[in-house]
Amino acid sequence: MLSGDQGGPSDAVLLGRIAAGDIDAFQAFYGRYAGRVLAYARQLNRQGDAAEDVTQEVFVAVWRRAASYRPERGDVTGWLYTITRNKLVDLWRRAGEASDFGELDDRLAGAVEPGDLNLSIRQALSRVAPDQRRAIEMAYFGGLTYEETARRLELPLGTLKSRIRSGLKTLRSLLEGS
Repeated sequence: MLSGDQGGPSDAVLLGRIAAGDIDAFQAFYGRYAGRVLAYARQLNRQGDAAEDVTQEVFVAVWRRAASYRPERGDVTGWLYTITRNKLVDLWRRAGEASDFGELDDRLAGAVEPGDLNLSIRQALSRVAPDQRRAIEMAYFGGLTYEETARRLELPLGTLKSRIRSGLKTLRSLLEGS
């Protein structure tokens, strides 16, 4: 069901209309993705009722931030799953569960996104230098800002950014080669 596979408007068109305040476009987008977002949230989270709350928060964020979607940065499903993951990380932080990044990594590694993308990323990440991998995992999968990641790793911000940039470059070449 990507980009209007059902013969309706594409996802990007729907998001543009949502950004303009079109409730019908929002309902169509919600109908297209709510079940998948809920399933993904349940897969990552142990509390089923919290997954429903997270799904609601995700679609509130879609309504408010539809204009922030940039097709050149990735497809709509990736954008939506990123919002979902970030909402879950926020939930875990509030509950005090995200302090153990090993457990967080296990939760994220156990999740399978469409097309086993998560598995491919995990496999590629295992081939990135350990210091770069840790920085990427904390900043992207752990939901920390660069500043928070730098503090936790006890690194200058510039060094952290260089590690992440180098690691992402390696990841890109590994994923493009697959």
